[in-house]
Amino acid sequence: MYLSTQLRTLEQNLTGQPLPRNWRADHPAFDGVDNIGTLIGALRDFTRQDRADRIVLALLDMPVGRRPHVEPNTVLLIALSSRLRAAHRGMPAESSDDLLADLAALLCEPGLAVSLEGRGRLCEVLTRRAGRRHQRRHATRQRHADHFTPTDAHHFDWMIGTNLHGEQEDTIVNRLALADFRTAVNDGIDRGEISPTQWTHYINGVLLPALDLPEPAVKAGTRINIPRARHSVANHIHQALAA
Repeated sequence: MYLSTQLRTLEQNLTGQPLPRNWRADHPAFDGVDNIGTLIGALRDFTRQDRADRIVLALLDMPVGRRPHVEPNTVLLIALSSRLRAAHRGMPAESSDDLLADLAALLCEPGLAVSLEGRGRLCEVLTRRAGRRHQRRHATRQRHADHFTPTDAHHFDWMIGTNLHGEQEDTIVNRLALADFRTAVNDGIDRGEISPTQWTHYINGVLLPALDLPEPAVKAGTRINIPRARHSVANHIHQALAA
């Protein structure tokens, strides 16, 4: 069952549930709200954004894990899920679930309420943040998938065949080091320490020739700066491969 389906079922089960008495006692934002359904409706009301903002901050301010009826973050996730689906209409169910998971992770971040102080239209702000987080994560995953990196283990199968002493332990160590190197480089690209262009130049100008693999075709006029590419990954080489 998809997460989106589970949330809709949970909303149906919670709609008529009375609002815990201590919620209204703790926060005046809940004045006039009798049940969970009314609270969710208030968060989805585009005509009363100021009221929705107060409720968002109140829910984020409440402690979790000690409310016997329903968690504040769960109510907020249910209420915002419809906005998220509307903003990303047509998305496959699997991707929609990933998006909801990003929203749930965002709502659990410490200091979230502080980051929203002084801002308005908070329901919209939160759904936009979750959408951007999902897009960044998807772009990173796609970028890693698109990069051909000749440090994959199958490119080094010849090591076992040419190891005259049968010391496969060395091969395993080398493969682990290469895997660490690739992970370190991908992380460096994500942090902006290495540009994708520099890494591509390093692959085409250094790794492929070293493995006697054919170099890809390069557009005419493209300048490949191999020394700069070597310098950009030198620290990662030292950390992962020097030993």
